[in-house]
Amino acid sequence: MAAQTEAVAEIIGQRRRRNILQRNWLLWRRRPLGLVGLGLVAILILMAATAPIWQILTANASNYDGFIDYRYASQISAQLVGPSAEHWLGGDRYGRDLFTRIVYGAQISLYVGFAVAMGAGTIAGILGITSAYFGGWVDLLGQRLVDVLQAFPGLILAMAIVAILQTFSIEVTIIAISIPALPAMIRVVRGQALSVTKTDYVLAGRTIGASHLRLIFRYIMPNSMAPWIIVVTGRLGSAITTEASLSFLGLGVPEPHPSWGGMLNASALDFAELAPHIIVFPGLALSLAVFGFNVFGDALRDVLDPRLRGR
Repeated sequence: MAAQTEAVAEIIGQRRRRNILQRNWLLWRRRPLGLVGLGLVAILILMAATAPIWQILTANASNYDGFIDYRYASQISAQLVGPSAEHWLGGDRYGRDLFTRIVYGAQISLYVGFAVAMGAGTIAGILGITSAYFGGWVDLLGQRLVDVLQAFPGLILAMAIVAILQTFSIEVTIIAISIPALPAMIRVVRGQALSVTKTDYVLAGRTIGASHLRLIFRYIMPNSMAPWIIVVTGRLGSAITTEASLSFLGLGVPEPHPSWGGMLNASALDFAELAPHIIVFPGLALSLAVFGFNVFGDALRDVLDPRLRGR
């Protein structure tokens, strides 16, 4: 009898999981633009992961003055050359293979984007839940800090942080982008956590003397994950855009590291009329990446938010 009961429970569990997957797939099918965004993100990640293979296919070591790292190696005959069989997207003003640098630039953009989203998201999650749960002076202090950070435009604050640190590196760029990203993320997490702290099961847990850690990790945090995932995913595209903006202004990822924003900087604009490909292709890569993350984030929000599922 016990074996039959377990078998029935297993069948019910399998059907329930299958129904959940089918329902989620139907939700995604109703948002084809989100699937397009997911495809663009997948292609971007795949190209970044296979960058060493692409550089072997698009560069000839015998033509690069003894260099073996084609991200930085220059070739005089490839300066401002247009797309060809040897250089698929042409060469930049220094004679470096543009396709190779764009592919490696995807690595930097993804690294910065995910580092900012996960780093700022983790800090915002901790601060938002702590502020909502304890309330009082903890919440007051946290919200005043958020107000101070929101008083400055994000890009201006990032530029100020880089100027204060007086160091140009990928790590400093991540820090400079993460700090302005905190206020909006904290408010989203705090708002959800506030509603969870007022539920009956959390109030009952407090009544019976459950510890703060148990209430936070067992009830509040799991029920605050959906908006957290949405806001973290949405931050990816804006982080990539901000990194490109800082690099364009000469305050982000330094040369010779291949950054899409750095490829679009003012010195490259001087050659835009002579060799428009050095502007078009990095700009296209940046636009497609940001578009992919943004529409995927919007679709993910619609799927995870019960209020939007019927739209």
